[in-house]
Amino acid sequence: MAAVRWIRKAHRYLGLLVGVQLLAWTASGLYFAWNPIERVRGEDLAAEPERWRSVPDGLLGPAAVLAAFYAAHPDTPEVMQLTLRPLLGEPVYEVAYRASDRVRYALLDARSGQLRSPIQRQEAIRIAERDFLPEAPVRQVRWIEQVEPGGEYRDKELPAWCVEFDHPTETRIYVAAERGLVTARRNATWRVFDFLWMLHIMDYRDRTDFNHLLLRVLSVLGLLTVFSGLLLWAVTSPWLRRRSGRRQAAMRSSIQG
Repeated sequence: MAAVRWIRKAHRYLGLLVGVQLLAWTASGLYFAWNPIERVRGEDLAAEPERWRSVPDGLLGPAAVLAAFYAAHPDTPEVMQLTLRPLLGEPVYEVAYRASDRVRYALLDARSGQLRSPIQRQEAIRIAERDFLPEAPVRQVRWIEQVEPGGEYRDKELPAWCVEFDHPTETRIYVAAERGLVTARRNATWRVFDFLWMLHIMDYRDRTDFNHLLLRVLSVLGLLTVFSGLLLWAVTSPWLRRRSGRRQAAMRSSIQG
């Protein structure tokens, strides 16, 4: 009986210590399981990426584009990738290059080789409206150069435009200013998901680290709580005690016989 009391006490105090976090893990897991990731990411209301049926004629070749790029950048940064793609129906070359120990982007007109300026406000609105399928007015447009830790546009390209729509999903489309591409879609479902993700991984600042000490400790304690509950059930189960009693009686009778 002393062992039973010890197990019961250990289970009780472990439950008090990690019970709230176990509830948070369970509730967040349920939300993750019942909401398709496409809805969370806003992909269910997103248009297909802009594509060509056939590549337009009269475009400059890669060598000419790179020459124009280097002419506009006398410091000659390291070019990593050159991509031909449409931007609002017009052909552009996207140059990915390394400068100041980070990847930057530049857009050049694919016909003239002229360096384009970063995406402007009205262009960002057009890109966002094309991406967001429902018909909805634009509520607000913001220019973003910095993001607070844990913000909804964390770990994405900056600077960027945030185009917010007046829609029941409370959708915001983020457009990278250097590339003219949608880099994030945020809606009400994503924000609930992100809050529960914060509780799930217990990173209350950046919401990205799931290898920290607090999570590891609580995970071990949660496992011990479950094991202690299973052990408590095993040592207090009338069914198991009856089976154990019958087994012991059978062993005694076989020894006596």
